[in-house]
Amino acid sequence: MKVNFQDREYDFVPWLPAMGRVFQRPFAFDCETTLIDNERPGLTPAYVLGAAFDGKSGVFVPRTQVSDFFAAHLDCTVVFHNAAFDLDVIHMAAPDTNLYDRVDVNQIYDTQLMHRLLTLGEDGHTSQGKGESTLEHCAATYLSVDLPKDTTDSRGNPVRLSYGKWLNRPLGEMDRVYLEYLAADVIATRKLYKVLRTRTRNLLDGSAGVWGFVSDEWLDDCISRFGPQTHHIQLKAAIVLRSITANGLHLDNARRSELAESLQTLQQRQKAKLRKYGYLAGGKGSNKSLQAVLRMRSRKNPKLSYPLTETEQFATAYDALQDLAHADPFVKLLLEYRETKELLGSFVGKMAKSVLHPSFNVLARSGRTSSFGEINAQNLPKSDEVRACFVPRPGYEFIDADYATIELATLAQACLTQFGLDSKMAAAINGGADLHKLVAARMLDKSPDEVTKEERQKAKPVNFGKPGGMGNETLTTYAKVNYGVKMTPEEADALSESWFDQFPEMRDFLHNAADTAAELAEMLDLTPASHFASTDDNRFINHPDNAELDRPHPILAMMLMKVVKEPSPMTNAGKAYSEADCNYFWTQLEAVVDQLPAAQQKAVVARRPSRSLQRAVMGLVGRAPVFTLSGRVRANATYSARHNTIFQGLAADGAKLALWRLWRAGYRIVNFVHDQVLIEVPEGSARERMVHAKKIRGHMIEGMKELVPDVRVEVSYAAATRWYKDAEAVIDSTGKKLELWAPKPQEKQKVGAKSA
Repeated sequence: MKVNFQDREYDFVPWLPAMGRVFQRPFAFDCETTLIDNERPGLTPAYVLGAAFDGKSGVFVPRTQVSDFFAAHLDCTVVFHNAAFDLDVIHMAAPDTNLYDRVDVNQIYDTQLMHRLLTLGEDGHTSQGKGESTLEHCAATYLSVDLPKDTTDSRGNPVRLSYGKWLNRPLGEMDRVYLEYLAADVIATRKLYKVLRTRTRNLLDGSAGVWGFVSDEWLDDCISRFGPQTHHIQLKAAIVLRSITANGLHLDNARRSELAESLQTLQQRQKAKLRKYGYLAGGKGSNKSLQAVLRMRSRKNPKLSYPLTETEQFATAYDALQDLAHADPFVKLLLEYRETKELLGSFVGKMAKSVLHPSFNVLARSGRTSSFGEINAQNLPKSDEVRACFVPRPGYEFIDADYATIELATLAQACLTQFGLDSKMAAAINGGADLHKLVAARMLDKSPDEVTKEERQKAKPVNFGKPGGMGNETLTTYAKVNYGVKMTPEEADALSESWFDQFPEMRDFLHNAADTAAELAEMLDLTPASHFASTDDNRFINHPDNAELDRPHPILAMMLMKVVKEPSPMTNAGKAYSEADCNYFWTQLEAVVDQLPAAQQKAVVARRPSRSLQRAVMGLVGRAPVFTLSGRVRANATYSARHNTIFQGLAADGAKLALWRLWRAGYRIVNFVHDQVLIEVPEGSARERMVHAKKIRGHMIEGMKELVPDVRVEVSYAAATRWYKDAEAVIDSTGKKLELWAPKPQEKQKVGAKSA
């Protein structure tokens, strides 16, 4: 039959084994299936009919011919759109096709991933919104082709949802509209591949000046090993993440019910206590009553500072109130109530099934993954009471393995390889040092062995916050929110200096700062002539540095940043800005107001200054592309995002390669949380557990070592019948404790956890 596409006709015929190999170059493949069972995500739909197209002609491949067709095209590159799905369907229909072997040798491409990686490199986002990476969206964007998804057959049935009725029926019986629909999809996929490959090649060919670029030889090697824009890494991860969704997380429903009941009881008690303060939690008018209570509390406690919002309301967010919790019992109770409510609503309330099937997004902007769907499996509370509800299948137990401070290892590797720096951090890691103790010891002028647990804890936020360019003021908040550590501004300054002294290469690494003021002045056309020359104020014009009055000037941008932050901006000498000054800056900013978030757009229109508005305005500029060491470029990244991408993106890619190794080795992975994997293995003796743990650890190290060859990579592991690492709670059904493995330096010989 002939199929029309973009005013050109292509021949499609049924493929028969006697035809043998019909394609000599890369071809696209698409398969239609029975309906996806949304209630049972672990089930793979049945293959009904497939089609292949090489850019010139196409064939239809019935279910009975799948194995023979791929056997006839062993060394061909195959292109899919959403390859993880199609490969799963094909594998279930014909396991002997061994298409996953072709993933190993980089012969499979996914135009959905190619599109997402291209937009990351060109625009700085990953098209993860609803419908943004579908085949129809991509065909419209790159090919200017409409692929209608509402096509119906002669009986009015939607074609895309009705292939199941043709399962195991002869191809000759199928209505032509079904064949045309499938043919159009596979033609579009092949044409997309050509366009995306060209666009991606052009993107990378012109990226020599991007921060993090090493050399042409380096980039060629990355493309060869990991695919253009790390396509091959993301494809492998997408396949494994799909299998994790299918495997699901099993729950101890009895324990979950007990937890839910206890949390509900606790919530009611907390509500009753809050009512005594006058706050009607969760009821009608709760926001109004909360404002009234906070107003009363601020009057009762005049020495405490209750923060206000931009609209002069009392701030109620966790970050705003946490500092008051130790001094105001109402605030402490309020935050505890919210924590209980969050546990019930966002987690325990969603854990009513016997098996949960979380979904995953393989590619965020930094290169990390994320989770959504039935439950966010990557953002579960770390409390044992919640995680203990997750259990392995009957007859199995968990091996929980995670990398140790892996993002510091990837940071050190990037300093060595990408930036050619002599890395003291790499030397410390390779020497087996505890980086947190090193930083604390240097600040306190004592030996690392003398550093206390509390002192070590204070160094953690510095080690994890400073590499992203975090300022010391932000560092104190970050330490409290993420580590429960309170540090004074003086301590933050001292720890930061200790960090730079301990790892001097980081001064060079963080030196890549954009000139925000100069870029903002250029963007908003802030020239002396455009404002000051038209007023009686000559203080700026007469300054000796301002000979070129018609060129953007960074000092004006700095003045604007003060205007959008402070209600009554003043010069350094204490003189208030004139009304003309303020009007000028607000007017210039209004020209680009549509580039700001919605809330900040309203603030500009209302001319309502705030710290958050200042941050949003500064975020308009200072953006630039950045490369990961694995060869992926991310566009339009802020200063902090660029630095975070260097080590977060590399760690994410290494973990994805490790996932693939584990999956190909046959391990059943049930969850993945950035640097941690949760795997089910058959119950067995302590020796059998240790064998599994060592193999898992070996695969994880080998995967990461593909990207981090020069810095030590360490993995700790534990065996348990529930998902946590509390040695006092890790027991089997008879009450007997299971062996817990979490290697520490002094225990390595005992447990055999050798470093790579």
